[in-house]
Amino acid sequence: MGAEILARAEINGKLVTFFSPPHAEPDFPWVDVEELARAFLDDGAAKRMVQHAQNFDRDNRPVTTAQNGDRIATIIPHAFAQGLCGAIDQWDGFIPDEEEDNGPAHWAYCGVAGRVCADHWPLSFEQIFQAFNNQGGPFLRG
Repeated sequence: MGAEILARAEINGKLVTFFSPPHAEPDFPWVDVEELARAFLDDGAAKRMVQHAQNFDRDNRPVTTAQNGDRIATIIPHAFAQGLCGAIDQWDGFIPDEEEDNGPAHWAYCGVAGRVCADHWPLSFEQIFQAFNNQGGPFLRG
């Protein structure tokens, strides 16, 4: 089973492509890591993020690839996308405090990801619960 494009949505003024999970288990949409990184970083830093993603736990391959237009994109599960945005927030100087523990990149991504999921990947309450406990599915279990 391969990942298919669900939607392209604007994050921070840039288009980011969301994909169906590349497996048949309950999960949230996956995202093109380079496009997501480019929503917040310059092109060089975005390319480095793709290289880092491709080197995550090489034995288990928690990322995969999918066709995105005329290129092969590296895609990551929702949990990794949240982590990437959290790292970007820290690099940009965001410091969590008692009132807010997530920064602007995290919230920009999550707001759009939630809308994409609701509009293009609707899950029942039971499936949402299962997906929450199965982010990345077999890709993160190894």
